[in-house]
Amino acid sequence: MIDFTNAYTPISLIDLWPGMEVRYSIYYQRDGDHVLLCRNVTLTREMLDRFARLTAPSYTIYIPNEYYQAVVEGKAKRERKSGAALAAKAAYEGVRSETENLLADIVRSDRVSVETAAAVADTVREQINTVEVSVIIEHINGIRKVDEYLHTHSLNVSLLNGLMGKWMRLDAAGQEELVKVGLLHDIGKLKIPPEILNKPAQLTPEEFRIIQDHPAYSREILENSGVTNRRILNSVLQHHEKGNGQGYPHGLLIQDIDDFARITAISDVYDAMVAQRVYKEAHSPFEILAWFATGCYSDLDIHYVTVFMDAMVEELKGKNVMLSDGTQAEVIYLHPSNFQYPMVRRGEEVISTSPGLYCTAMAI
Repeated sequence: MIDFTNAYTPISLIDLWPGMEVRYSIYYQRDGDHVLLCRNVTLTREMLDRFARLTAPSYTIYIPNEYYQAVVEGKAKRERKSGAALAAKAAYEGVRSETENLLADIVRSDRVSVETAAAVADTVREQINTVEVSVIIEHINGIRKVDEYLHTHSLNVSLLNGLMGKWMRLDAAGQEELVKVGLLHDIGKLKIPPEILNKPAQLTPEEFRIIQDHPAYSREILENSGVTNRRILNSVLQHHEKGNGQGYPHGLLIQDIDDFARITAISDVYDAMVAQRVYKEAHSPFEILAWFATGCYSDLDIHYVTVFMDAMVEELKGKNVMLSDGTQAEVIYLHPSNFQYPMVRRGEEVISTSPGLYCTAMAI
């Protein structure tokens, strides 16, 4: 007979969390008896919802005394991490609102406020230096409404450019320029009819030709606003050049494309693929790394793609991810020939992910 008075400690169901490894027996009280709730499992959100229905109305459960402190410390750690994540989310939403206002001013005046753009760029650089990359990627991966896509995309490309600047150890001036290029690269799209820009289907040849005008519009707006920095002007104009002569607007070869335009092209592709749109699902960072590795975007600069991939692989190791079954796990290894399915640790279990159990997103 189990001595629940001396050997077990009562806790609340809210002290448990999805992904928690339970390597002991948990009980709950029903009609004066103690009934086994679970044993030797990894808790999922579905399990916790089911437990809530079983244990209502008291929600009191019992765990062995020797595990109580570990549960308390685990809960406190999650609360601290959650608090930091909420602060980072609030900061991201704040700079996204600033970016929206920046673009709204361009619509009204056909000019960029250089002072406002500089302030937004400073905020982006601050986030790059203070927020974990996995948290930034989770924010970038968020669902976007049609009417907010452009300003969110502009911010995200700015963040990704900032990460590249950090990984490449650029000086402060270079990082600032690269962040501004990301922030301003698509402002020419404000001159494109919304029904073309947000069309939830394949563009016609004529519609695509209209879209191809946006880099030139971006540069034109900047020049009319008094921007004279040649690197910024050239990079916003060239971020859709492919280096093989097949890009636009001028069909340049690789040696004629500014390095910052080549970097921005990578950030642009990554954010476009990681985003959920009305006509496509979001893709995980691991899927996109796999596509980069297999040459699906062979028109991007291979040198900067390699820098991006190497840094992302290192940043993703040790980070938490959501798995397709609703549980959380820690990334422990990404194989160079199979980035899409990393090896993860879930509690004490090491798992090679696969099409049957895969990483869906970063977990904050």
